[in-house]
Amino acid sequence: MGSKNRKGYSFIYLFLLISLATTQVANAANNIDQLLEKANQIRTSDPGKFSQLLTQLEGDSEKLTTQQHFYLQYLKAYKLTFSGKTTEGLVQLKNILASEKADILIQYRARLTIINIYAIQQNWTEGLSQLSHLLEESKKVTDKETILNGFMIPAIFYNQLEQYEIGLKYAKLLFDGSTSERKTCIAKTLIIESKLHLKTLAIEDSEIQEGMKLCRNEGVMRNFIRSYQAKFNLEKEQPTLIIDSLLPHLSEIETTKYPRLIVEIYTSLAQAYWLQNDYKNAKIFAEKSTLIGNNIKTTQAVVAAYKLLYQIAKAQGYPLKALKLHEIYAELDKTYVNEIKAKYLAFQLAEHKAIEQKNKIDLLNERNALLTAEQALIRANVENTRLMVMVLALTLSVLMFWGYRLLKAHRRIKELAEFDGLTGIFNRGHFTVVANKALEYCQSAEQELSLIMFDLDYFKKINDNFGHACGDWALKETVAACKSISRQNDIFARLGGEEFCILLTSCNSSSALERAESYRKAIEKISSQGSGHEFSITASFGVTDAKTSGYDLETILADADNAAYTSKHNGRNQVTLFTQPKSPQKAVPLDNDRDAF
Repeated sequence: MGSKNRKGYSFIYLFLLISLATTQVANAANNIDQLLEKANQIRTSDPGKFSQLLTQLEGDSEKLTTQQHFYLQYLKAYKLTFSGKTTEGLVQLKNILASEKADILIQYRARLTIINIYAIQQNWTEGLSQLSHLLEESKKVTDKETILNGFMIPAIFYNQLEQYEIGLKYAKLLFDGSTSERKTCIAKTLIIESKLHLKTLAIEDSEIQEGMKLCRNEGVMRNFIRSYQAKFNLEKEQPTLIIDSLLPHLSEIETTKYPRLIVEIYTSLAQAYWLQNDYKNAKIFAEKSTLIGNNIKTTQAVVAAYKLLYQIAKAQGYPLKALKLHEIYAELDKTYVNEIKAKYLAFQLAEHKAIEQKNKIDLLNERNALLTAEQALIRANVENTRLMVMVLALTLSVLMFWGYRLLKAHRRIKELAEFDGLTGIFNRGHFTVVANKALEYCQSAEQELSLIMFDLDYFKKINDNFGHACGDWALKETVAACKSISRQNDIFARLGGEEFCILLTSCNSSSALERAESYRKAIEKISSQGSGHEFSITASFGVTDAKTSGYDLETILADADNAAYTSKHNGRNQVTLFTQPKSPQKAVPLDNDRDAF
């Protein structure tokens, strides 16, 4: 069942994120507030009673204040999402977010859940964008418990992206800063999940036992930990341990009515029986998993269940049934693989924002440190508390001052290190880093990739006749003309002087030729009137692709450059596609300066 079990753990994310919000009730004496808080407290431990309380509150809707209405709407959205109706839940949560009347805490909780829904829907780009907004909004939240809740978002989201080391870092921040049993339960569950994927979890260690103890009042979470233990034992091929640890709690697990948890447990039991060659019980639990998981078929536990049913049918000598089941499994598995690729690509495209993300992590670390310090101050006497508050205020001012200066310095260093100072596009050094990553990904994902290289014709004459300021104007206008028609994900760089290149992912040579011709025409149409002089601007282009030149950056650049030389030789202002020569020949440039003649 190997590496494809990764997605099987994603069932935990919905529960974790929705469990972030803790109730901040304004008037404990108010009966409706008490009912709302009661519903919030038992929504994971007693889903049946939770539903009854929501029904009771809906019956008293005319008595609710505006904020109580929003609170109830949030809990109803939780119920929809928990039961698998994520689309309906998302609509209600967005309504809360769009309202100007909802207070900041309710909106903050709503955004937490929205981020998780986007993760479930595999909308990684939007999820990362919402995460960025959440980190900004956290600065406006003064409630300590809600701030601590915010540490869970990056842990969940980065685990979804399979960046478990980062997720583990945030989970530990939450665990270290939390004082409530429920939050430490959730944090410990995230830590166990991250360690399981990082292969640093050992069942004989205290992690599992400590997690079970912390989650003794959280039935759903406790059983998620059991599912992790089962996964660990499955990798060690210890089916008896799996069966003995899950069967006694099967009734408890089914009572939760949580499909993502139930299908994981059913599939683990089916796989355990399969290892014991008990086809009857393996088939029973695998079929239960596919039935319960009908609305979440891309969950890895459901995919694994279909694969197991196919294997059982094949082993029992039912070829037609095995073929049908294999077709279902293959289609679901293909979807899973595509989702893995999408996650990896989204993370790679967002990687250039790593410095900004690091600054936000550092800011959260500082806030967590301040919260921890404040908890210590509360335990001190009143006079010491006053003194320490003054010291902390001064320290915070200094940290914020230097943090602001460091942030400005980091941004300036990033610009100097990555971008060409004249044109604003990537410089050669940063292009080499980004292009090598793109080549590596496209090669592993078997995606097409093309490269366009061009330089301006007779550029030396422009500098000699009208001065370098005019030459700089021509370079900037060339980049502006190309960027106006380029794709968002194209990697555009200035290699030096008047030489440029554009790396196009998911693009074959035919499409690249069309793109190069569009760039050539755009450059040709540039009017020199803005420079104060009269001259024309044209460029000679060379095009190649990975199928012809391979995935080595130096080779693909050299081939595109040779094609650009051919365009120069044939009269300039044209596009040439590189082709491999029939017999090896050494390329001989026309002149040391392409534009000297």
